Amino acid sequence: MVPRILLTQYQPKYLSNSGYTSVRYLFQKFNSRAKKQLESFNSKEEPFHHEYSIRPDTYAFKVRNETGIRSKIENNENDNGIHPHQQNELNEDKKFNPIDFIYRYSTNYPFGNKSPQQVYNEYPRTNSDTLARLKIRPKGVKLTTSNFIEDSLYNPNYGYFSHQVNIYQPDKPFDYNNIQDIDEFMETWNQSYAKYEHIEAPNPEPIQQLPSKSQLSSTSKYVKRAQLIQKQEAEAAPQESRWSLQLWHTPTELFQPYYGEAIARNILVNYKLNGNYPYEDLIIYEMGGGNGTLMCNILNYIKQNQPDVYSRTQYKIIEISSQLAVKQLKNALNNKLIDNNLDTSKLEIINKSIFKWEKVVNEPCFFIALEVFDNFAHDIIRYDNITGQPYEGQVLIDKNGDFYEFFTPELSYYSDAYLHLRENGEYSVLKQSERMVGKWETFKSLIPLLTDKDKIHPLLHSSSKLRWQNSLFPFKDNLTPPEFIPTRLLQFFQILKHKFPNHSLISSDFHYLPKVMKGSYNGPVVQTVVKDKTVDVSTYMCYQGLFDIMFATDFGVAADLYRQVTGKIARVESHKQFLEQWADIEATTTKAGENPMLDFYKNVSFMVS
Repeated sequence: MVPRILLTQYQPKYLSNSGYTSVRYLFQKFNSRAKKQLESFNSKEEPFHHEYSIRPDTYAFKVRNETGIRSKIENNENDNGIHPHQQNELNEDKKFNPIDFIYRYSTNYPFGNKSPQQVYNEYPRTNSDTLARLKIRPKGVKLTTSNFIEDSLYNPNYGYFSHQVNIYQPDKPFDYNNIQDIDEFMETWNQSYAKYEHIEAPNPEPIQQLPSKSQLSSTSKYVKRAQLIQKQEAEAAPQESRWSLQLWHTPTELFQPYYGEAIARNILVNYKLNGNYPYEDLIIYEMGGGNGTLMCNILNYIKQNQPDVYSRTQYKIIEISSQLAVKQLKNALNNKLIDNNLDTSKLEIINKSIFKWEKVVNEPCFFIALEVFDNFAHDIIRYDNITGQPYEGQVLIDKNGDFYEFFTPELSYYSDAYLHLRENGEYSVLKQSERMVGKWETFKSLIPLLTDKDKIHPLLHSSSKLRWQNSLFPFKDNLTPPEFIPTRLLQFFQILKHKFPNHSLISSDFHYLPKVMKGSYNGPVVQTVVKDKTVDVSTYMCYQGLFDIMFATDFGVAADLYRQVTGKIARVESHKQFLEQWADIEATTTKAGENPMLDFYKNVSFMVS
């Protein structure tokens, strides 16, 4: 399991979790007498060793729902809850399958003689709200994929955004008109990183060490050898000058103040076109305010160009991260607003999740959501190869902290709602499957190596091909490849409808991301930074809080969902199209006529209502 290897990459392989010498690696070639001598020295039991030979999602177990009630489709199936990996143990007459034999005896089936259904029923269900009260990562529970991702990113004690993230901020705006070209801009940008070179880790975790020589009473030559190896590895390990910084880059910071001014122009024009001026105050909500730069740029532009509107402007930042909220209070109130001669009384920081919002805001308002959709949690759906019935993914965390995927026909509220809205909207997959474009996608799924299968929706894959694949590799319980669905985004639209009924939405995010998780439709990018190098991993089920989990947004589907939920029409346009209409293009043009603000972030789109 790659992520856990990353966590312990600086720890010698012969160190166990308890700090005692393990016989699994260092002494596996020694004689039994040496092993017994070492075991007698160690007073504690040999710790559990995680199995790294399989991915966390190697197995996809199909189970019934928690109540044990089966659907009508399931009742027509001959399903006794036994995984194909166990079939030979129950049916001696089954024909010999060499592929099945190889996998049965070369990989670890994790549950022994228990069926997946028995294991699934043993574990209690939890969610991210319950886990938010914990200070340690959970074990012995199961939860939906979206709750697992939500907990990994936003848990207040160990979540990624609780302590890992810093937002890049230049000391002063770039003077684009005096920069020769994009190459010089990149060099200037790179030089601005100097201030991040010596940032300390907020909560450094000490690496476990073997007992020192003075602490050991044994004179065993094998224990001494273990100490020597530890010392050599410690001396060879590079000394960290600073924490592996998780540094985020946003167009707001990179192109300030011009990027924020473009947003301000859009707001001012629509504020008057909507008929709110001069009868209503200009109320702006921003979700995820970062360093407060966008707020200052918007307020400053309004003050300079529309002082009468500025006098009745309110700016409210909704920020889930307590660390960033404190940072915003300090920087925005004490420094940025005052330095720009802006009125600090106009700002309110609301430190809570938008998904916990209770108050109904009936006043007309603008709701800004920039670079937030990509970290909205998704649920995972697989479909039965034969019936097409959707199964929702559940993450089971066993008592050792290892992860497994289970799939149940019992869909959660927002998963069920999303599938119904999608199939009743403009982007129905089932309707597409009946058209030529859908049949062409099915044909492409049969072509080996020539087509990126991850871009084909699971329901459009050839059912015959999938059944043949599952007969050879019996770990997926006859389920299609997974699809990640944006259930949190749907919930966000519901909140806008019911809690901000008179809002106007300004949102932007990635419509495409490179290096996404392979083998899934709409899969995420899962990555972290180690020694200033980005490390991508191939599963979302990784050590909670240490990895960023990002999703691209299908803005066509998103706009259709938004229309169905809120009744409002949203316009989707590229990053460049939006800025060409609203930004001061000349201010960000270099001497050579190049424009970094327009040429960068080509994989970003705007959705504005």
